[in-house]
Amino acid sequence: MKSKSIKKNYIYNLIYQIFALITPLITTPYVSRVLGSSGIGQYSFTYSIATYFTLFAALGFGYYAQREVARFQDNKHEQTIIFWEIFIARFVSVSLSAFIYIILNSFAVFGQLYSTLIWILTINIVATAFDVTFFFQGNEDFGFIAIRNIVVKCIGMISIFIFVKNSSHVWLYALCQSVILIISNLSLWSKLPKLLTKFSLRELNVKRHYLPTLRLFIPTIAVSVYTMLDKTLIGVLIPGSTENLAGEIVKLSDVENGFYEQAEKIVKLSMTIITSLGTVMIPRNANAIASGNIDEFKTNINGALKFVFLIGVPIMFGLAAVACNFSPWFFGPGYEKVPYLIMMFSPLILIIGLSNVLGLQYLIPLKLDKKYTIAVTSGAVINLCLNTFLIRYFWSYGACIATVFAELLILILMLLFSKKDISFFAVVRKSWKPIISGIIMFAAVFLTQFFLKSSIINTLILVCEGIVVYFALLVVFREELLFTMINKFISKVKR
Repeated sequence: MKSKSIKKNYIYNLIYQIFALITPLITTPYVSRVLGSSGIGQYSFTYSIATYFTLFAALGFGYYAQREVARFQDNKHEQTIIFWEIFIARFVSVSLSAFIYIILNSFAVFGQLYSTLIWILTINIVATAFDVTFFFQGNEDFGFIAIRNIVVKCIGMISIFIFVKNSSHVWLYALCQSVILIISNLSLWSKLPKLLTKFSLRELNVKRHYLPTLRLFIPTIAVSVYTMLDKTLIGVLIPGSTENLAGEIVKLSDVENGFYEQAEKIVKLSMTIITSLGTVMIPRNANAIASGNIDEFKTNINGALKFVFLIGVPIMFGLAAVACNFSPWFFGPGYEKVPYLIMMFSPLILIIGLSNVLGLQYLIPLKLDKKYTIAVTSGAVINLCLNTFLIRYFWSYGACIATVFAELLILILMLLFSKKDISFFAVVRKSWKPIISGIIMFAAVFLTQFFLKSSIINTLILVCEGIVVYFALLVVFREELLFTMINKFISKVKR
């Protein structure tokens, strides 16, 4: 297990993430036009509600389970025990969460208008019980996960085009998404019999996992505050109705949620290249610490931070520069606010990229769960306070501002918690070349887009311009990390 290549796992995960990026790029223009901003907003609002119960169902088992499995990569029997203990412990929380969710919806607590969507999203909660991704991630088996996800995504994409035909099909869109999720989770079980060993029920100690996973449950709930509560509050705090392009009277909150959902989706999709590295480094760093290879661990962290600057800076500036040209042709009419929301959201690419390294690759593997909890909980509190105030006056713009500030606070706290081992400002000083190159690239692309109408071709021209300008400047500045990556790639090709 230890010999598995970080690069190979990163490539596997990156292939899936790129596919996951391409899939919405294919389906979103269609769904945006068919469902409209109001339909997208309805799904976004109800999905945010279901997510709270899904998080409770999962408790904090995600990163915790992955870390525990990674600690025993060379002990198949111990991994088997851990797997079944975690599965049983989480099954209990899933059952309780689903029961409460069903009872509340039976009494129309979430509103009669959204009742059908809420019932459909019950599938998402149930699907949590069968998600065993953590086992394969802990064993650094990202190839199997990537292949499985790509196949399932294809089925989901095709089903949307077949079944979702007009604005009344929001429930069908939700059903397609939910059914594909549970099929995806169940498909992982086909490989488990070959990886698990026989065991005795007397060996199981399910209770031992509840306390440590509850410590990670608090930050999990906190994360949901600034990833989902904003959509919930948009649905609750924005009053009134408006007329959509079809002449129908729709809730203004649904329309604003539609704007917010689409902008956030594009920004989060743009993060996938960066977050892919974080996913594969968690088990590697946990194993390095367990083996006492602290120097390797610190080298991994510093390398990851430099990589985030190298890749995150151009994505952040590039997305902001092309937003006004990209949005009109991609989403269609009725999404006028989206490009400005994308520009406001774009700093999250770099901010979350850095906090992903410090939180998931540094604090979690070192079992500094308390500090991780403090960071994300503080961000959640600030996000809640700002959202409650700003959404009332600035609607979706207010929610966007609150999210950016919350993520920035989390990054600052994580920098303070990791300063003992990581000289972040030393990394920043070494990353001045990507930063300067990114700023110059932004200026060039942003000015060019004023002379080009919104179209697929013109957006591609702007993207190509940004890539050429950015990497040309890095070559001129002789960016060390870029040349190292190129030389390693050439060496592999020759071999």
